[in-house]
Amino acid sequence: MSHAFKYRRADAKSGRQSPRALGITSGRGIENRLFTEQRLLVYGSTVVVAYAILAWLLIRTEWINPDGTCRDFTWIWLSSKFALSSAPAQAYDYSVFSAARAALVGPPNCILEHLDYPPTLLFFTYPLGLMPYSTAFAMWMVATLLLYLAAVYAIIPRPVAVIAAVTLHPVLINFLLGHDGFLTAGLIGLALAFVERRPWLSGIFLGLLTYKPQFGILFPFALLASRNWRALLSATAMSVMFGATAAIAFGYQVWPSFIGALLERAWSLNQDRGLNEPLVSIFGFLRSAGVSAHISWTVQLTVTAIVAVTVCALWTRPLSHSLKAAALCVGSLIASPHVISYDLCILSIGVALLVADGLSHGFLPGERTVMLTCWAGLIPLTGPIPAIICVALLVLVVRRALLCQADALGTAPGLPEPVV
Repeated sequence: MSHAFKYRRADAKSGRQSPRALGITSGRGIENRLFTEQRLLVYGSTVVVAYAILAWLLIRTEWINPDGTCRDFTWIWLSSKFALSSAPAQAYDYSVFSAARAALVGPPNCILEHLDYPPTLLFFTYPLGLMPYSTAFAMWMVATLLLYLAAVYAIIPRPVAVIAAVTLHPVLINFLLGHDGFLTAGLIGLALAFVERRPWLSGIFLGLLTYKPQFGILFPFALLASRNWRALLSATAMSVMFGATAAIAFGYQVWPSFIGALLERAWSLNQDRGLNEPLVSIFGFLRSAGVSAHISWTVQLTVTAIVAVTVCALWTRPLSHSLKAAALCVGSLIASPHVISYDLCILSIGVALLVADGLSHGFLPGERTVMLTCWAGLIPLTGPIPAIICVALLVLVVRRALLCQADALGTAPGLPEPVV
């Protein structure tokens, strides 16, 4: 894998630090022996095969049969049926949606009694309503998985990167639940991959991301900080058009109905700690630990503000795009109060960006070991572990940025020369 650690100097006109200015070494010893492309292909392929066997065993049972089951894809498929109906706004009526879910799945004992996504989601799910449940499940998983993998490949165009992206534990969770983690991660990844080269295209992906707006709150600040007006204008225009088109296609009532359902759902999240157990955000952890809603929101908003300032500070500096994009990607997870296990597929995008920067400029000692530890830490997905992992990855990004900045000011403490 020696070719992976070749170094190239950045164009002086781009304002980025060259590898020698950054002063980062590719690392030596056990990390170089362990993290080779051939080894990663073997490790990753083994995990992927294990996932495939598990999926096959589940498919052979009642996995994609809605009768008597309670899976998240149930409400995704139901939303497509409402989108095809003459009254799509009824999808946000608790009693109507609950009755439709009960008719499909059976008796209660299921938390999927509501739809709290923006009406723009219906554009993504609409075609599923034209298919039987099992076919729709398969098509949804294949289409969103391909989008997710395309985003990873756009960042690191190597097969090993695609295989590694499938090994993340949240990927398996998203696949078992039939949720939208691949879709969210794919849109974020493509938006970040093209934000410099094709800002207008990046803005389109950001506009589509408004179907899950909690993960896009930092993007406008980053684009403003970097003065990327074309991406910001494109994202704004696409967001407005996306929302307006939803009102035209599904009726203007869908937006007032969605807002009403969202307010009701937000109130229940604040009052019932049990409903917050699936949340892996800082807010979700505090609520599940018994902390009051007021204190939990205060802590979450404080952390969000700190992350926003950090991301904006990085995006104003002449750093490599992959490094800034990694900070924005990981920071978007930390900043959001509503993060569930399958949403952590976004971390694959953040890590891919961080690895891309390492492949271009060299890895710091211990950096790859921390990433591997974070990968393993995502297996339990309990308590504060997911939030700690996100913070750890953001620290890796800031560490690289500070070394780059210190060397630019002539204060770097004797960092080793990169190996050419």
